[in-house]
Amino acid sequence: MKLFKLSTKMVVTVGIGAALYGVLGLVGIPIGPNVELKPAMLVLALFSIMFGPVIGFLVGAIGHFLTDLLAGWGLWWDWELSSGIIGFFIGLITLFKGFNFKYGKFRYYHMIIYTILAGGGSVVAYLFAGYMDVLLMGEAPTKILVQVVLITTTNVIIMVGFGVPIIVGIMKANNKHTNLVIEEDDEEEAEA
Repeated sequence: MKLFKLSTKMVVTVGIGAALYGVLGLVGIPIGPNVELKPAMLVLALFSIMFGPVIGFLVGAIGHFLTDLLAGWGLWWDWELSSGIIGFFIGLITLFKGFNFKYGKFRYYHMIIYTILAGGGSVVAYLFAGYMDVLLMGEAPTKILVQVVLITTTNVIIMVGFGVPIIVGIMKANNKHTNLVIEEDDEEEAEA
């Protein structure tokens, strides 16, 4: 699998994913200081698991940038990169043997790997963003720690609690449709 092959399909996929993630990023339920429960995380998880780490990174980073732009919050490059980092981590699932989203090929241990990647990616991403806020922007460490813990927890709940059943359901449906066989039309055989 070529991770860095640029194609028209890749550009279109990133554009669609980033637009969906960016617009849905405006929807959320406030739960703490600058923290919202965001269903857009499901979009990031799905695009990452369908198309891999590079597209996952780009959808996350560009989509988060669009959210900030549309909301008028300005450029928060560290948080925008954090969404890209999460997408990258989740997309790594596509590199595991026996996993193929398109054809619905997976084992249940792949969902454990997905959970680890989503959780680990979130921890790495949000610690990075929080550290950058403290280091470069002078934010209060205690406030950032609370923010990082809340964001990590809520996003992992969304990506795993809601994401795993959705992903498994889609993959089971994909698997049912991969064994189709195209048969010759019976009428053509009767005419011959």
